[in-house]
Amino acid sequence: MRTTRARAKPTHVYHLVDPRDRVVRYVGKTGAPKSRLKEHIRESEERQNTAKKRWIHELLAEGLQPVMVIVDSYPSEPLARDRESAECHQHAATIYNIHDPAKGAGDLKKA
Repeated sequence: MRTTRARAKPTHVYHLVDPRDRVVRYVGKTGAPKSRLKEHIRESEERQNTAKKRWIHELLAEGLQPVMVIVDSYPSEPLARDRESAECHQHAATIYNIHDPAKGAGDLKKA
């Protein structure tokens, strides 16, 4: 008798890139990239209470949207979180992330 094991969906680490200058503006992780990009856009249309949302709102006003680039995919969320944290630190000078994923609610810019 064969048992079927449900395969876990991979977790993808991604960048949101400004299409005007190709600068990485946000680093994240998700199991559903297309849905997550739509969510970022929807959130920015509803409120512009963070630098990331204001940036996306500005792009939309210009008829543009952020470009999502998948950096890598991982079989587990903890592995993806480690990579997300490393990417945040690598791009700390240009991103609008406010938290270090490896440290929870810690301020990334002060980490």
